Amino acid sequence: MRTAPRPRALTRTARVTPVPAPGRARGLVLVLGPVLALLLTACSGSGTTTAADPAAQDDTGGSTGTASSTPDPGTDPSTSPTAEPTVGTYPGFGPTSYSYTLVVGCFCPDGGSPVRVTVVDDEVVSAVYLRGGGRGGVEKGQEAPAYRWVSLDDVIDAANDTEADQVVVDWPDGQDFPSAVAVDTDERMADEEISYQVRDVEVTG
Repeated sequence: MRTAPRPRALTRTARVTPVPAPGRARGLVLVLGPVLALLLTACSGSGTTTAADPAAQDDTGGSTGTASSTPDPGTDPSTSPTAEPTVGTYPGFGPTSYSYTLVVGCFCPDGGSPVRVTVVDDEVVSAVYLRGGGRGGVEKGQEAPAYRWVSLDDVIDAANDTEADQVVVDWPDGQDFPSAVAVDTDERMADEEISYQVRDVEVTG
């Protein structure tokens, strides 16, 4: 009597997915990490609008752009006005024909007596006392002596006396001539000081 063969047991082979070694896994992360980051950035930026910087817009909503670092020519130090004039650098009086009132302060007979000086073509043509009196007893309308024939340029020359021990000048801003000049030629000497007061300037040419 033949014995039937015993059936074979069925065996199933399972597929095993190999697990990468730890070092290889880190390598994959390092390679795929930047790619994933780029993908995430692209996705997050899709369909969105970046807000403009409020500081870069003007009142009308337009962009003002980047501020220029180029200095304004109007504030360039090389184009700024020069320093104010001082003794030795005061400019001469421009007009050549004019008249003005001169009061000379000094230890002299006519000190303090106003004189009306007339200049034509840069030459003094007359100098007349406007008031009488003084220590010298001058009379109104009297012609002043030659040392009172002083032009405005002569007064400015006194303001530019760099050899004097002391010069004090009152020259208002925007004015073409000084209002007063006081000169002390030698501080060791007495009674040699002299001053000039200028007023009522009338330009005729």
